[in-house]
Amino acid sequence: MANHTGRRRLTAWLGACAVACAVSACGTKAADQPPTAPESAQSAARQTSPYPLFSHPSSQPVVAMGVGGSVAHGWDDKTGGGYLARAFQTLTKSGPISFQFINKSIEGYGPTQMAAKYPTFLHEVHPQVVVISWGMLDDIANKTPISAFEQAVQSEIQQALAAHADVIVVTPPPTGASYGHDVASEAALVQDEIRVAKQFKTPDVIVVDLFNQMKRYLAAHHQSIQMYSADDWHPNTLGHELAGSLLAQDLQGTLVPAVAAKPSS
Repeated sequence: MANHTGRRRLTAWLGACAVACAVSACGTKAADQPPTAPESAQSAARQTSPYPLFSHPSSQPVVAMGVGGSVAHGWDDKTGGGYLARAFQTLTKSGPISFQFINKSIEGYGPTQMAAKYPTFLHEVHPQVVVISWGMLDDIANKTPISAFEQAVQSEIQQALAAHADVIVVTPPPTGASYGHDVASEAALVQDEIRVAKQFKTPDVIVVDLFNQMKRYLAAHHQSIQMYSADDWHPNTLGHELAGSLLAQDLQGTLVPAVAAKPSS
C-alpha cells in the first residue's frame, strides 16, 4: 500500500476543500527510444520528496482506475488496450510494484458527462490510484463551458482524495486535430486542466503533461503526427505505444521506484 499517514491524508483533504471553494468561486518500431528522463511528472509540494508513492510490493496488485473518453479507452489500439493500459503494463513488468488497471473511460464522454457515474465507479472499484486523462476534443466540439470543465476535473480529484486514492492527472496524447483545426483551443484547455490539478497542494496529486511532452518528442525526432494517428481525433496503435511508453517513464520515480540502470557490458 502507499506510504500514507493520517496527518498527510488530513492535509490533502483540507487542501482539496480549499481548492473546491476557490474553483467554484472563480515498443515503437518506427520511433527512436523515448527520452530517458521524465519531463512532466510533477507535484505542487515536493520540497521534501515523498516519492515514490508506492515503494514496496503488496500481497495484491495495486488497483488503478482510469477515467477519460475514447482515447483513454484505447480506441484504435489494435493490440494493447490504449496508452493508459500500456503504461501500467510496463510499470508492472518493470517492477517491483504490480498493478491491476481497470479502465472506466467511456467513449464520447468528458468530465461533465462522467460526473453522474464517477462516484459509483469509485465505490465499486475502490482504487488506490485514480488516473484522470480527458481528451479535450469532445468538450471543444460540444462547447462545454471552461468553468464547467474545470469544476468537473476539480471534483474528480477531490473525490478521489476523499476516497484515499492517489491521483494522476494525465493530459491526452496529441492527435491530428492538435496540429490542425483545434490547435489553440485544445492547448488552452490542456493548460486549464494542468492549472486546476496543480492547485491541489499535495504530493498525492501527480500531473503528467503527456500532450506537450509527446509534441516535443515528435519535433525532436522530426516525425509527423500522421504516423501516430488513426484519424484526426484518435491515435493509432503506434501512437498509443509511444504515449504509453512516455507515461510509464514519467511515473517511474514518482508513483513507483525508478528502474535501476543496467550495468554496462
